[in-house]
Amino acid sequence: MIEVKSDPKHPRGGYAQLRLADNAIAGESTQVAVFDNYSERFLGEAGWQPNKVMFGPYSIDRSAGDARIVIGPEIVNQIEEYANVKIWVGDVSQDVSWPDEVAPAPGAARIGGILTAGETARPPESALKAKIAEPEPEMVPETETPNEPEFEPQPEPVPDGGKRGFLVAALVALLALGGAAYWYIAQSDEDTEPVAQPQSTATPVAQSAEPCSAEALRALDGFPAQLDALRLCGPEASADVTLGLVESAVGNGDATALLLFGTVYDDQVTDSELEDQIGFTFGDVPATAAEYYARAVEAGSDEAPERLKTLCARMSGMSDTLVQGAFADHCSE
Repeated sequence: MIEVKSDPKHPRGGYAQLRLADNAIAGESTQVAVFDNYSERFLGEAGWQPNKVMFGPYSIDRSAGDARIVIGPEIVNQIEEYANVKIWVGDVSQDVSWPDEVAPAPGAARIGGILTAGETARPPESALKAKIAEPEPEMVPETETPNEPEFEPQPEPVPDGGKRGFLVAALVALLALGGAAYWYIAQSDEDTEPVAQPQSTATPVAQSAEPCSAEALRALDGFPAQLDALRLCGPEASADVTLGLVESAVGNGDATALLLFGTVYDDQVTDSELEDQIGFTFGDVPATAAEYYARAVEAGSDEAPERLKTLCARMSGMSDTLVQGAFADHCSE
């Protein structure tokens, strides 16, 4: 049996404990998958999808006499309370109703994305769209309707009103009609002559109607390019997708991603483009921020040492047990 509980080490939310009998699962680590029984879709890094995704690996804690696995925002922030889901822990599965005591991290994304308070207006156009060449409109030849020819006034009838005058007038009118018809046909031929289409000078670019979509962002080469695109996208980017991209980069030991995770857990430092515009923030969790700053230092970040030093000075005056543990681990000389 799999039991879902809140993680006491993260009282602000974003983490959960999965508890099993000690003999239910072997080894020191495992992977976790989640299936929504209602929509019949699996949870992925950017939401629900048809294919099964295994998160992890996660370490197994057996110190309390059972097997406990702590999962983080990559899963917790995407599941609504009371959702009917099936959870896999390794080869063990269980249908559960997601408990309301397991809360997402403050300010983090939930299913369907994030809306800020009072958000009703359409978000501003992304600056990234300025880099996508718009197709040139096709020029359709216009066919001008020729002006109706003005007919020459008929000559006044011969004063004597005889047949000769009538014939002359009729001949003049017939010639005028013939000339008008010839002019109309010639003018129409000129106007309907096809117009050469202008050649586009735009440089070919990748076809993507949604440059801020998950697919477009994941297709970019490397996390630096993805981060630049996220900053340009602003409110058009999803906090869920942002979390997935950063977590993937953290898994690869990227120093910039590690520093960014420390930032979103550090209330004294703000990345306005990601936190304020996209909503990618987890509130103030100094112990977690210190851990990521320390990892960023090891990964070679130039900014992380000063960030960690400032955070350690703030943590030195806190009495929270978790904070003091992080202070001892990451702030000692």
